[in-house]
Order: sequence, then C-alpha cells, then structure tokens
Amino acid sequence: MMNRFVFCLFLLFCCISPLSATHIVGGEITYKCLGNDQYEITLIVYRDCYTGVPWFDTPASIGVFDSNWSLKQELSIPWDPASNDTLPIVLSDPCLTVPPDVCAHGTTYKAIVNLPKIPGGYSLVYQRCCRNQLIRNIIGPLRTGITIITTISEEALDACNNSATFNQWPPVAICIHQPIDFDHSATDGDGDSLVYKLCTPLHGADSVAPIPQPPNPGPYEEVKWRDPPYNLSNMLGGDPLAIDPVTGFLTGVPNLVGNFVVGVCVEEYRNGQLISTTRRDFQYNVSDCGQPLAAFFVPEVVCDTLSVKFLNQGLQTHDYQWYFDWGGDTSLTSSGYSPVFQFPDTGYYTVALIAESKPTCRDTSFKTIHLTDSYIDTKLTFSFTDCDENGLIVQASDLSTDPIFNVAGWEWTLTGPGNLLEQSQDQNPTFTVTEPGQYRLKLVATSGNGCSDMQSFLFFPPIPPTDFLQDSVLICPGDSIFLFPGADETFTYSWSPETALSDTSAANPLAYPLTTTEYAVIISGNGPCVVEKSVKVVVVQPDALQATAMPDTIFQGETSQLTATAPGLAPFNWGPANSLSAPNIANPVASPEVTTDYVVTVPVSSACILRDTVRVVVRAVFCDEPFVFFPTGFTPNDDGVNDELRLESTIATEVYWVIYNRWGEKVFEANALEDAWDGSFRGEPQPAESYGYYLRVGCLGGEVFEKKGNVTLLR
Repeated sequence: MMNRFVFCLFLLFCCISPLSATHIVGGEITYKCLGNDQYEITLIVYRDCYTGVPWFDTPASIGVFDSNWSLKQELSIPWDPASNDTLPIVLSDPCLTVPPDVCAHGTTYKAIVNLPKIPGGYSLVYQRCCRNQLIRNIIGPLRTGITIITTISEEALDACNNSATFNQWPPVAICIHQPIDFDHSATDGDGDSLVYKLCTPLHGADSVAPIPQPPNPGPYEEVKWRDPPYNLSNMLGGDPLAIDPVTGFLTGVPNLVGNFVVGVCVEEYRNGQLISTTRRDFQYNVSDCGQPLAAFFVPEVVCDTLSVKFLNQGLQTHDYQWYFDWGGDTSLTSSGYSPVFQFPDTGYYTVALIAESKPTCRDTSFKTIHLTDSYIDTKLTFSFTDCDENGLIVQASDLSTDPIFNVAGWEWTLTGPGNLLEQSQDQNPTFTVTEPGQYRLKLVATSGNGCSDMQSFLFFPPIPPTDFLQDSVLICPGDSIFLFPGADETFTYSWSPETALSDTSAANPLAYPLTTTEYAVIISGNGPCVVEKSVKVVVVQPDALQATAMPDTIFQGETSQLTATAPGLAPFNWGPANSLSAPNIANPVASPEVTTDYVVTVPVSSACILRDTVRVVVRAVFCDEPFVFFPTGFTPNDDGVNDELRLESTIATEVYWVIYNRWGEKVFEANALEDAWDGSFRGEPQPAESYGYYLRVGCLGGEVFEKKGNVTLLR
C-alpha cells in the first residue's frame, strides 16, 4: 500500500453532472531523466472516496507544451486499477478521534516520453474538473478545476535533470485548533539547491469540458481566493500557514472546520539559476477531532450583581465540571454547559472549567473574576468653542465621578452624518464636525475597580445648512425667484447687493433683477461658524434660443438637420413630432412631406418658456430629369472614379434600362436601381465607343418616365 496522502473532501454534496464530478483533491507531476532524451513521467492524482464520481481517468491525458504553449505531443496513459490506494488516517494524539466520512484514494500514472532539447523547454500538464463545493477559501469551487503542471527548462534538458520529488504527503485529516507542523521537504537526486514556497493553485478544466484530452494550452489562471479573509498569505483563515524556504517545514493552526485548497511549490536552482519547478496542489480537510477544549467567556469585572452568566466555548458533546471558587469553597460547582451562578458575596473568585471527552482526556481552563459594587456616575457636557477652515470645534468635557475608586478611563465616541465615527480616550477631547445634521456623543467612563457607566447626547451643531442653496438660477426678464428655498430661519442672513431684492436680511428673499446679477450672502448666528455663499441670477434674454434648419429647402423624400442652441438651457422640445427623428433633443432630423414650421421650446422657469420657429420648405418632385438622372458617359478603367454606368434617382419605384452596341446587340440589362454596367459583355471589355440605351422608370405617385439616347464608353 502507498503510505501517502491525498487531502480529503468533506461529505454530502451533489455533483453537477456525472462527468464533471466534484472529486478532485490534488496531485503532482514529476519527471526522471533516463538518458538519450528519454524521460519517465509520473503523475499522481488524488480523489475523494465518497464523492469521487466518476473513477480515475482512463486514459489520463498529459499534454507536452513548448514555451509558446504549442502542443508538441499528448501522452494517453491507461489507468492501472492495481495502483489505486486508500490512504490511512493517522492522528498523533490519543485524545483525538478520527472524523467520520474522511477517505481518500490515490493513483499513479507512468509513461516514458522522448523530449529533445528545444528553446524554452517544456511544460507537462494534466487537467481535470472539479473541486469540492464545500471548499471555503476559493470562489466557485464547483466550477473550478485543477491544473497539475511541472516545467522542464532548456537548461534542465541540457543537463538531463531529475525533478525534485516530495518525500511524503500530509495526513489525510487535520484537526481544528491543532498545530499542523508538517515536513514538506523534497529530494533531488542531482543535489540541486531547493527553495520552498506557498503558491496559489491553478485553475484547470471547467464543468462544461471536465476532461480535456489533450489539456488546454496555457498560460493558466490561478484560483480566485475568497478574499477576505483568504489569500496566499492566509489560506486557512486561522494562524496563517508558513513554510520554511530552506527546509520545507510547514506550520500553522486552523481554527475553522471545512475544506481548504493549498499550494506548495519547490524550485530547483543550479549555479544560482532556476531550472525546474514542481507544484503540489492539495486540499486540507479540517475536522473536529473531538479533543476536549475547556474555554469559556466571562467578564473580568462584574458590577452590581452576584448572578453571573458563563458562556462555554467548547463542544456540547463533552462533559463539563465547573468550580466557581477554585482554591476556596470547592462545593460551589455546576455540571451545566453554560451555567448562571449566584455567588455568595462580592470579591475575587478563580473559576475553573474541566472538559472531558474520554476518561483519560481532559482539558482545564482558569479565569479570575472580580464581583464588586459600582460607584461610578458618568456625566458629560460639550460646547462649540470655535469654527476654523476645518470645521466646527466640539469641546467635550468629562464630569464623571467615583467617590471610592476614582475614574480611571474614558471611551468617547462621536457619530454623525456621512458615517462619521471618531473616538478618543482623552478625558476632555475635542472633535471637528463639518456638516449640519444629527450627531451623537457618547462617553463610557471606567472606574478604578473596573466598573463602567455610560451617558450619551444627541445634538445638532450650529452649522448653517446650505444644501438647498444653488450656485445659479435662471429667470426671464420681468420674472422673480426666491434665492434660498428651504433655508433654516434660525440663522441670521445678510444679502448683497440690495438691488432688486425684497429683503436683504430674509432667509429666502425674492430677487427680480432685469440683468444677470450675483447675490452674496453671509450666514451666521447660533454659534461661531459663519458661512459665505453666492447665488447668480441669470436673466435669460428672449433671443437666447436660436433654431436653424440645414438645408431649409428640400425635395420630397429628403431630410433637413434641425439645430437648437441655448447655452446653459435644457431640455428641448420640438414639434410637430411626427416627422422628427427625436423631438426631445437639440438636433433632430426632420423628414417632412410638405412645408412645415418646426417650433422648439425650452423652459427657463415655471413661469417662463423660450421658443423659436424654423421653416423647412418642401419642393415637389417630378418623374423627370433631374430627379431621374442617367449619365451620358462613363470610364471603366478601374481608377475608382465613374467606373460603372448606373441610373440615379431618389423617387424611382420601378426601373428598367438596356444597353445596345452598334450592331443592335443587347449587351446589358438592368431591373433594379442598384444594377450597374461595368463596360463588359460576356466577360470581355467592350470597345470605347457610343452605345444606345432605352430606360423606363416608374415614380412615386404612379408617373412614368421614358427616354432613349446614347452613352459613351471611354477608357
């Protein structure tokens, strides 16, 4: 039996299809040089015993790619059932219990391949899908496959190099809260320098094509970490994994149950040059192995009560014994999971918790708590002391008292608009606020005996709100407008100039200037902050809106480009809309059938709308020249100019024309407007001379135009 490991999948989930499976656990590819460009390739693949459907690939396909990811050859290796091995589960601590439904199979494929030296060397690749959907540290594991790869550099080929081979596999299952401490070292028969590092595993095949044969060419994407909290620096989410780059010794402590993808790379260096890399892709199955854990939470200081709640942080499957006065009255006990205990008096107590999973497997935890009466009374006050370029200064003052133990600490918290959060541990801190709105100031004061008390206040800082004050507004001559709707009238306002203004001290005065005027306002009162703003009242003249048409005269069936200009104004509205490409834009295209006056309007204010009119004259067309045009000559010499003879008309509904040579032979016939003669007959260019023609055109409205004549072919 192979005494090696494949990291297991957890149990109980459904595959998306029988072929894509969710069984891939990990693997690696290594190579051994046999001489004369012959290499023995070894592929080790691991699958879960329970959810591994289908079985191992037969054949397994290994792609041999050059440095440009061109496939040089494919190795199709049949599976040998005798190579299948179920890996043992070994736990180092007798108090640990083997988790249920944890099992892994491993198998080995071998082949000999000829690899002549080529520039850039080779990459040997195996791909498969998919991984376990219960994997916690990558995104979309059920859609994520695996790429098992090794690289053989040009230098490695030249030296007949052997890849580094990992010495052993980690245990099938690892236990939560237990150190990993595993020797991930490798052996290199050539004596090269080996460097170890954690590396992000590679994504491979997907659920659409789970068994690519041959494998897809690279380069390959890395799996996507579910970050935060998982990433290359913290693959398990507990005490981060770390690997010694010299020894390959892997350390870390998992603190979450579940499946986790991990990658380890070993690099071979010879004379300081990297010549080969072996990647190992595997999966940690972190399980609860049943080890007793005595851990609980209780505040260090309990104030104004003798009744204390203890929160057990261990497993409910264990037995527990509590001693609430360890070293004193040992009759104060409980066997509850998370008990509430009534102490006889205030004072210091050492509490012990003993957790037991087996008669010989115990764990003990101790904590000392202090039960005391509280004498602290938290009080606070605050004032607005100044207003500078940074904002309004809030001075917070502590008025808390404790006549017995004195006040020992302060925790201030200020919250407000825009997710503001400021904190301080000073006794009398200052804060700066910049926006009007509702704020909360909270103080938690702590006594010398550890007890605490809290007080908080809501307040609205005297910062003049200017959210509803616009930078500029528009009116028409003779109109008026309020400058500051929604102004807070508890503040003091001073407006200037007083020209065409109803009240210079009003919060929201009425302005009625005849020309564009900018009004400045100073807002003060209710505190130290003074705000200076301005509002420009733009008086829009009637001729600010201009409408044009280009061209302003068209024939039936043609179009005209309309354009409205009104700097700073919008939206536009054109009418009549039925002959426009879009009536609510500045530049619609007009397609009138008769002469039409187009009116465009744009609102300035609710009481003022500007308008302008432009006329598009539509001239009638006749079923005759120039609305039906047939050229008198053309030059089919392939110079890109006048190379074809064609009829031109925008009103034609039926077309027929024919060309005759000097002997009366018909050399071309057209039945559609897009037909054109290129000057050839039966594939042969015709001579430069005059040709007779006859044309008949049916037009809009049923009229018919006929004509005979000559056309000259020039070369």
